[in-house]
Amino acid sequence: MNISVYDILYITTNIFGTYIIFKFMMVFFSREDVNKKVELCSYIVYFFVISLVYLFIKVPVIMMVCNILFFFIISLNYKSDMEKRIFAIMFIYLIFMCIEVIVIKLLSGLQFDIFAENKYYSAYGLIVLKLATYIVVLILNKYKNSKQGEKVPISYWICITLIPMASMYIILLLFHLNIANGTFMILGVIFILLINFSTFYLYEVISSTCAKQAEKRWIIQQNKYYEKQFSLMKSSMKVTKAIKHDLKNHLLTVYSLLQKEKSEEALKHISDIIEVCNRQKEYVHSGNTVIDSALNFKFQEASQKNIRINLNLNIPENIEIPSFDVSIILGNLLDNAIYAVDKLENNRYINFKMQYTKGRLILRIENPFNGQILMNNNKIITTKEDRNNHGIGIESVKIILKKYNGSMDIKHDNNIFSVILLLYIN
Repeated sequence: MNISVYDILYITTNIFGTYIIFKFMMVFFSREDVNKKVELCSYIVYFFVISLVYLFIKVPVIMMVCNILFFFIISLNYKSDMEKRIFAIMFIYLIFMCIEVIVIKLLSGLQFDIFAENKYYSAYGLIVLKLATYIVVLILNKYKNSKQGEKVPISYWICITLIPMASMYIILLLFHLNIANGTFMILGVIFILLINFSTFYLYEVISSTCAKQAEKRWIIQQNKYYEKQFSLMKSSMKVTKAIKHDLKNHLLTVYSLLQKEKSEEALKHISDIIEVCNRQKEYVHSGNTVIDSALNFKFQEASQKNIRINLNLNIPENIEIPSFDVSIILGNLLDNAIYAVDKLENNRYINFKMQYTKGRLILRIENPFNGQILMNNNKIITTKEDRNNHGIGIESVKIILKKYNGSMDIKHDNNIFSVILLLYIN
């Protein structure tokens, strides 16, 4: 096999082309939790395989199949659902195809068979092709909603994905028919390109709408939680005020009963007062009002469900963390733990550990569960009846963690579920 200067140029520009593919992937996917070494290796393998296929085969339809296959393999580096992967791959390859057709037709007017060896050799065209594609991907990278990860309804996804797939078929058909009129071919491909840019914009709008709906559900959930917390705190304050207000009367009553030597009635009256006070038991008294309030609220709920709390708390009084953030983190995680333990007949306990050291707040919550964990796209989903809001609790915690450059580690082994949080606090 003789390697020409053009072949060397193709391989060289393919390095830039591989980088362009990476930029296209960044339009749709986030690099969060990506294994950088595996990601780099996948792009290197793509570069070598596509270069070899070009050198030895040069058949457009085979190149197309290889590219689409490797686009899919590369997309596996990034967290996403299958529907989004398929749309992204179809859209990315269609952009490559449209730009290539336009460049070839504008520069040479060449006609070629998609099932035969490619005879098109133009160094200038090769460079223009890469630059044009790079400009397009830079423009598309301005849009950010497409990588937010919000799941698009399946009916919308089918309609949106069919457009680039049908467009690819039409372009292949135009080539196969060998249409002589180059202007007709160029205009047709430009219109197809515009249609698919519009499709991408629609996908962007739908993703944005889904993100806003998810945020709305999140806000509604947190508002309900605050209403519940406020109601309990209000009730607790009323009881406390009532006890303080009636303290003098209670003491007079006990004093009077003891004077009349009615000790049993006096003891019963004292017992009733103690019982009322125990209902408002303070489980946590670290001195940090915000954290104490949130924990006492949830631990009281656990106690009412006969769930034992094993507490290990070591925090200062002056941690600067807003009550809103504390309520979301502790409320959501303890809600999940209480819900899981409440389904068990035995081993009804929650291990809670929180400590602060050198600007780091470390939280660990551990509880037994029934061994059933539902997963969807590497995410834990709820077993509760309200499936519309599944996963919002954990996602809410993740949003708060980002504010503190924090991290969360979730494990579920041997019927024990544990969550470890790390927050950096000044």
